[in-house]
Amino acid sequence: MLAIYKRELRSYFTNMLGCAFSALLLAAAGFFSAQININSAQSRLEYSLYMLVHYCILIIIVPFLTMRSIAEERHQKTEQLLFSLPLPIWKIVLAKYFAMLTVCLIPVVVLCFYPIFFSFYGTVNFVGAYASLLLLVFLIAAIIAIGMFVSSLFENQIIAVIVSIGLLLVLYFLTYIANSISSAAVTSLIAFCCVAFIFGLIVFFTTKNETAAVLCGGLPVIGLIAYYLSNKNAFIGAFAEVVSYLSIFDRYKETVINGLFDITALVYYITIAVVFVFVTIQSVEKRRWN
Repeated sequence: MLAIYKRELRSYFTNMLGCAFSALLLAAAGFFSAQININSAQSRLEYSLYMLVHYCILIIIVPFLTMRSIAEERHQKTEQLLFSLPLPIWKIVLAKYFAMLTVCLIPVVVLCFYPIFFSFYGTVNFVGAYASLLLLVFLIAAIIAIGMFVSSLFENQIIAVIVSIGLLLVLYFLTYIANSISSAAVTSLIAFCCVAFIFGLIVFFTTKNETAAVLCGGLPVIGLIAYYLSNKNAFIGAFAEVVSYLSIFDRYKETVINGLFDITALVYYITIAVVFVFVTIQSVEKRRWN
C-alpha cells in the first residue's frame, strides 16, 4: 500500500499536475487575500477561504487532480497490473486517495502561515483562521472522494473531469434549485422519491446487484409514500430544508461567515468522504471480478 501511495504521489509531481494544482490554489488564495486582507485591511483569513468556495475555485481545480486517479489506469490498461498485486482493492484505492489528499495538503500548509503574517499588521483571530483551514481540508477531502468515484466510472479522463465538475456544480447550486421548487408537500415527496430512485440506479450500476438496488432505491420510496399518507404537513417545504442542511458548500460558507467551528460539518465531510471512497472500492472491485 505504501509503495502505491509513493508511486501515485511521485506521479503527480513528475507530470506537473500536482505543481499546477498547488500553484493555482495558492494563486487564487493569494489574490483573495490581497483584495480582502491587504487592500481592505481585513485581518480575517476566513473571508479569503470563503471566496475559494464561493467562486467555485475548488470545484474547478480539484477534478483535474482526481480525473486520472483511476480512469488513467483503465485507459493505459495498467489496471490489470494493480489487480494482480497481492493487495485487496480497498488498500489500492486508499493509497490513491491519500496521495491526492497529500497533494492538496501542500498548499494548505503554506496557507497556515498567512495568519502569522497578518498578525504582524493587526489583530488576527487565530482560532477562527485555523478552524476554517481545518474545515477546508475536510471539504477538499470530500470533493476528492467524489471526484475519485466519478473517475472510477469512466475510462476517458476528459469525460471524468467534465462529469465531476458538472456534479459538483449541481451540488453547489442545489440549494438555489431546491428553493425555486414549490414548497407544496407533494412536490417534496416527488423530489425525495426521485433522489431515492437515482440512488438506487447508482447502486445498481456500481454493484450490478438488483437486490441491493431495490433495497437502496425502492424501499425508501415506499417508506416516503407511507409517511406522506400519514403526515402530509411534514413534507411542506421539507425538500428545500433538507437540501440546504446537506449542502456541502453551504455548510462551509455558513460556518466560515459566522466565525464558528461546526463539528457537525466536520463529521458530515468525513461521512461523505467515507461513503464515496467505499462506493469507489465497490466500483473497482466489480470490474476486478468481471
